[in-house]
Amino acid sequence: MVSQADFDRWLAQQQARAKAARDDPNKVWTRDELLQRGKQAYEANCAACHKADGAGSGAFPALAGSKIANGAKAEHIRIVLNGKNAMPSWGTLSDVELAAAISYERTAWGNQADLVMPAEIRAARAKGK
Repeated sequence: MVSQADFDRWLAQQQARAKAARDDPNKVWTRDELLQRGKQAYEANCAACHKADGAGSGAFPALAGSKIANGAKAEHIRIVLNGKNAMPSWGTLSDVELAAAISYERTAWGNQADLVMPAEIRAARAKGK
């Protein structure tokens, strides 16, 4: 028989392993996986300033139809990683969270740009961008 403390420790380890596998930055994510995760990440981190519908507010520009969301991936990644003007850096989020949020921004509200994979975020971090 296993003690409750030992079971709780084992359960926490299993949950951590499952989360790590789910958030594997080396995984090639499907469009649906990225966009589902991206909507959650966007709503939790971006929607307060850029609004849930991507319309923007005050110092924070609209993402719907924007040059950033529809433009070069590298520039979009750079801005999210480093911040710009009133927008803070979001570099503390994981590669998966950033790739998913950026992919969501690039495909929501009529935007039709390319998806971003976690490996692209990792590469941008390595370059210091």
